This record gives sequence, C-alpha cells and structure tokens, in this order.
Amino acid sequence: MNKLIIDNFLNVILLVVIIIFISFQLAVPLWHDEVYQLWIISKDFDSLLSTTKTDPNYPLQSIIYKFFYELTESNNFENLVYIHFFSLLLVSFSFFLLTKVISLRKIIMLAIILFSSEYFLRFFFELRSYGFVFSWSLLFSSLYLITQSKTNNIYFILLFITGLVLSALHAIAGLFVVAVMLKFIIENKSVLKKLHAIFLIFISCSFVIVFSSKNVLSNNEFHIDSYYIHIRNTGAFMMPAIMSGILLFRDRRKKIFSKTIYDLTPIIFSMIIIFSYSIMTSPFYQGRYFTVFFPYLCLFIVKRLKVNNFILLKTICLILIIFLYGPRAATPYTNLEGIIENSHTDECNGIPLFFENEKGFDSNIVFKFEFDEIVFKTAEEYYSDIKRPVLSAKDTIKWWNDNHENTSCKVLGVTTRDVIPKIDYSPTVENKIIISKKLADGCKEMNCGVIWLKD
Repeated sequence: MNKLIIDNFLNVILLVVIIIFISFQLAVPLWHDEVYQLWIISKDFDSLLSTTKTDPNYPLQSIIYKFFYELTESNNFENLVYIHFFSLLLVSFSFFLLTKVISLRKIIMLAIILFSSEYFLRFFFELRSYGFVFSWSLLFSSLYLITQSKTNNIYFILLFITGLVLSALHAIAGLFVVAVMLKFIIENKSVLKKLHAIFLIFISCSFVIVFSSKNVLSNNEFHIDSYYIHIRNTGAFMMPAIMSGILLFRDRRKKIFSKTIYDLTPIIFSMIIIFSYSIMTSPFYQGRYFTVFFPYLCLFIVKRLKVNNFILLKTICLILIIFLYGPRAATPYTNLEGIIENSHTDECNGIPLFFENEKGFDSNIVFKFEFDEIVFKTAEEYYSDIKRPVLSAKDTIKWWNDNHENTSCKVLGVTTRDVIPKIDYSPTVENKIIISKKLADGCKEMNCGVIWLKD
C-alpha cells in the first residue's frame, strides 16, 4: 500500500511540475529558427513551397501554421504555438489506443518518460516541426505495436494514414517510416498489407526526392567529426529514456536483451543510414532530429520494463525535470526579441549597426548568411517600429568614428551568440567598443545574444 501511495504521489507531483515548466516554456520569446518560420508563413503558398530548396524541413509544417494563422485571424503570431495543443490531443489519443495492448501503469510510465525529456519540454511547443513529429511519431509507433497483436484492419488503415502524414514532415521522419514498414513486411503474412506497406515506402522515398534540401544534397564537405556534439546531445536530451534502458538491461537477461534489440531495429537501421550518408557526403544529423525515433524507443523499452522499477524511474524523472530539463526549457536559445528591443531605442532610430559579427571588426561581411539577414529583418519587423540599416562591422565602426559626437545612441551591433571577435580594426579613443555586461535577455548561459556598445 505504501508503494502505491508513493507511486500515485509521484504521478501527481510530476504532472504539476511538467505543467509549470511548460507554462514557462510557452512564455519564452521566439528564437532564430522560429523567427525564420514566421518569415516563411508570411509568404503566399507558392513562395512558401519554394523555400524548401533551402530548408531541410518539408513545407507541411509551414502550411499547417499558415492555415491556422489565417483561420484564427489573429494579429499575434505567437499564438501559432497553440496549434501544438492539437498535437497534444494526438498524444492523448495514442495513450488511449495503447490501453488495448499494455497496462495503464505502463502507459503512465511511458507518458512520464516522454514528457520529462527535453524532446518534449523544450522542443514540443517550438514553432517548428518537432511538436508535429513527436505526436505523429507516437501515434504511428502505437498503431504499429497494436497491429502486431490485433488483426482488425482499422488499425492498419490508421497506421498507413499516420505514416503518410509523418513521412511528409521531414526526411528523417520518412526514413523512420520506411524502416518500420520494412519490419512490418517481414512480420506480416497478409499480401495486401505488404503491398500497402511497400506503397507507403515508395511515397516516403518520393518525398525525399521532391522536397529534400538542395543545400544538404549538394554539400560535399567532409566534417563528420564535428557532429559529435549532435550525437552527444541526442543522449543528453533523453536521459529518462536512457535510465529506463539501463534499468531494463541491468538483470542482463539475454532473452529480454535480444527481443528489445529486435524491437529497435527500425531505429538502428535508420541511424546506420544517417551516419553512412553523413560520412559519404556531409553531416545532416542534429540531436533534435532524434525526436522522430524517441517515442518508438520509449514505447518498446517501457513495454518490457518491470513495474517494480517505476518508483525509482519516476524519482529520477522528477529530479531531471526540476534541475535540468525544466530550467533549460525556460531559457531561449537566442532571444531575438530581447536583442531587438534592447538595441532599438528612440535615439538609435536610423543609425547603422552590425549584426552577427564573428570575423573581426575589420570584416566587410554584412550578413554571414542569407538566413541571418532574413531573421534580423523579420525580428525587426515584428519586435520594433524602429528600422536600422545593417552594415559590415568595418563600415559600422567607420560610421561611428565619423559620427559618434552627433548621437547619444550607444548600440554598435548585436549578435545572437556570445562571440567576441578580434579587435583588428582600431576605432578612435572616443568610440571605444565594449560588450554589454548583461546579455540581451538576461540569460547567463552561452548562445543567448549580446549587445555591442561604445564606451
């Protein structure tokens, strides 16, 4: 009885803590990639589709955001995040379906592992594809598990439709669908279902050909070693799942180990393809891309996990939320809003600045990439009525040397990273350059953005 009380108490506490940190996450200002997403949906549908040439994400996520924005007729673009509450309904529907094949206690444990990870707390409510990928992947994985034990055709039809939607969100999501369908073909005896699975594989591969990023496919640089950080982040983002795996394998039962490895073959196959492609052409994997595999991984671990591990695992999840994932979820990667609002003051109206300077103060580069230009101008449009021309660092400093006596504006430039370039271009003594002691959004971590000032 005591164990049951502790277990239920942990369930309630975890629910409350997750809701608290999600509310914090919803209040976090938009960062680089989300502002870029706003720029995409500001275009008409023809232009929106053409952006896939430079974006590894397929256009479906942008179409959903644009449709929702126009449907609600809201002037507040940040309300777009509420579309992911529909994604949350898909997650709940997945849990309901799973009651047909696993116990309620295991479903609750699965929910806790999923919701206490960075893949949920930090990424689910971003204005990007991750919330869609997370929810559709969980539904797809749940339906696949159900079709393993249920012969009802309705589950296979739902599996097919869900796989179709999931593969239309991202190339790696399509790869995951292909891998699961290959396993399905091996396991299933129905010729008709095998043909449908083959058809779904064909559609997923077709999406890659039609929508995959031109930049990725044409990049021939060999620097796979630099992607170690993304491999590391994959594990760092899902510590609750890793701890679940450790608890599963600690008794070292060969039978359980071999069955679980077989369950996870779609993930293993996909990761082999991803890293083989990365070595032969160019790296394209990021830690957050594992979102598509994450629900499937957690589901098949929890399926075989003993319930006597649940109290320990829930305690670990609670600690991770409070001291790791929760605080990280409440911290923006880059606070474009804070940077724009802090740098665009009345006295700075029309005065030039530099943006994203990393090459030194003698650099003639205006914007490092077209992406940076799009993000800056879009953030400026949404977050400030004051427009400021962006020059290279060298030209900006020259302007300040010639005009510093005629303005009280102090902001020389902004960057969304904590980057200190070499001072290889000497400004006048009266216009000495310093870095603001406070990051633009008050964040004390790296990558939050800094403001460059003149003394």
